Amino acid sequence: MKSRSLIFVLALSALILAGCGLQKMAKRYPEVSITLNNPDLENKGGKVEYTIKGTIPPKYMKKKADVTIQPTLKSATGEVLGQLEPITLVGEKSKVSGITIPYKAGGTFTKTGSFDYNDALQDGEIIAQTKAALGKKSQIFSPDRVLGDGVSNTSSLTDMTPRLADNADNKGTYFLFGSHNYKEEFETETGVIYFEVNSSTMNWNNKLNKSNEAKTAIKNLVEFLNKGGEIQKVIISGWASPEGEESNNQGLSERRFEQGKKWFNEQYDKYIKQYCKDNKIKVKDFKKPELAFENNANGEDWNGFEAAIEKSNIPERNKILNVVRSQPNNTLREQRIREMTDIYNEVADQILPPLRRAEISLVYKKNQYNDQEIAQLALSDPSKLNLNERLYAASMAKSNATKADIYSAIINEAQYENDWRAYNNLAALRLNDYYTTGNADYLNEADNLLNKAAAISPDNGIILNNKAISAFFAGNIADAKQLFQDSQKAAVNPVNQSYNTAMFKILEGDFEGAGQSLSGAKCDYNTALTQILRKDYAAAKVTLECIAEPDAKVAYLKAILAARTADELGLYKNLGIAIEKNAKYKNKAKRDAEFKKYKQTTEFQNLVK
Repeated sequence: MKSRSLIFVLALSALILAGCGLQKMAKRYPEVSITLNNPDLENKGGKVEYTIKGTIPPKYMKKKADVTIQPTLKSATGEVLGQLEPITLVGEKSKVSGITIPYKAGGTFTKTGSFDYNDALQDGEIIAQTKAALGKKSQIFSPDRVLGDGVSNTSSLTDMTPRLADNADNKGTYFLFGSHNYKEEFETETGVIYFEVNSSTMNWNNKLNKSNEAKTAIKNLVEFLNKGGEIQKVIISGWASPEGEESNNQGLSERRFEQGKKWFNEQYDKYIKQYCKDNKIKVKDFKKPELAFENNANGEDWNGFEAAIEKSNIPERNKILNVVRSQPNNTLREQRIREMTDIYNEVADQILPPLRRAEISLVYKKNQYNDQEIAQLALSDPSKLNLNERLYAASMAKSNATKADIYSAIINEAQYENDWRAYNNLAALRLNDYYTTGNADYLNEADNLLNKAAAISPDNGIILNNKAISAFFAGNIADAKQLFQDSQKAAVNPVNQSYNTAMFKILEGDFEGAGQSLSGAKCDYNTALTQILRKDYAAAKVTLECIAEPDAKVAYLKAILAARTADELGLYKNLGIAIEKNAKYKNKAKRDAEFKKYKQTTEFQNLVK
């Protein structure tokens, strides 16, 4: 009977002592430090990384006690959003597993982990609930510790602002057109007038001028001129043979050029007079077209000389070339050529005479219609144009409505049903219409057109690019990412997608990778966003300031940068601009953890009220 009483007394004493021990721990609980290593938590690819650190003072942790710290996520309304992995601290003689804290010395603890981002955490908080146990007694310490308030979601502020373009680069997002493949084609006709040695006088009795080859070339040139095509330019070049003194030869080439130009102008005047006669126009009333001349007085024709020697039948041609090429200056080269004319008749009679000349070349536009005519015919009589010309007309049209009319007309013609470009290009316009109006009908039409284009050209980077943007607009982010990647690897028309893939890297938390992908995009919103996320604030400031037409989102990003760099006045100024330009930023700013240090200020409250 006495033994049972003793056991009861001992047990009661243990409970009393345990209770006293917990009370002492509870009383000294304010001395326990529990903090977030970085209170500015952020969403990185859907995960929030955290590190909790703590310090237990000396003579606090009872040897048989254990303490459980339970970090908990709560919304602004107090709703529990989740619990993090608990932290268990134990005394030196505790039988519970955990981090041992010596009684005399006290100690520290660190807990690192991550949790899924929840949008409600923007203005929520992380609290620490602490419970201690000693023997059979337990006690919850109060108050709960607030470790952090708010998780920033700035990485979600990526922006896709597509523009219509013929080509993509790594500086933006584009609705891409297929190439029209139209090009201006030119043909050239050349005639040559030959001159006697040291002469710039026109002499049609010159042996070379009387040759069938020379006469035919001049005849063809005149006929070419009289066809009345669109002359792109006239190239007139004067040349001299290289055996004379260099300065004299330069003057000869200039005078021969002048003779060639004089002869051409005479022929052109004859053509104009005949044109006026045939069209019953008075010459004085006719506005003579201004021609573009390329004038060349080339001096000595060394290249022509060497080429002629190489093609000749002179047995010692290699020796002649070696002698000429080995001379240190033109004066000695000229001297050696003069010496060779005495030794080799072929040099004097066959090589040098053709080099004394004036060349007249007419460059004509080969296309049947000029740009103005193509633009008009595409709308009034498209049957006169081929497909490339019609697509070219669309590319020249200033109005997107006119472009759409031309593409729609092409699509409705059976002969072009196997060409993907009009389908894709009209889809690009419809995607642009959706972006500017939000009308879902445009998005549906674009998808149908892109599916038809892809059926014709299935692995085409341009089509895949536009399909990626369409998927992004529809909220299918994973599909958009894959389509952009496919576009870059496409077998046909692969597209540089470094800019677009960078946006997905931002959303996935790969800020360094995004920065590398955006290295070519200067004065760009997404570049500035990435720099802020990488904490390169000086670079972000430069980038934001050089954006040519800053809109509301740029102003909001400037406000975030100001908050991060303790520029309070800059914060209020730019947040005010953002809200003025787009009222949605008022409610966004109220919840945004980027501004948590300033939310209670009068200036902030006045902006968001």
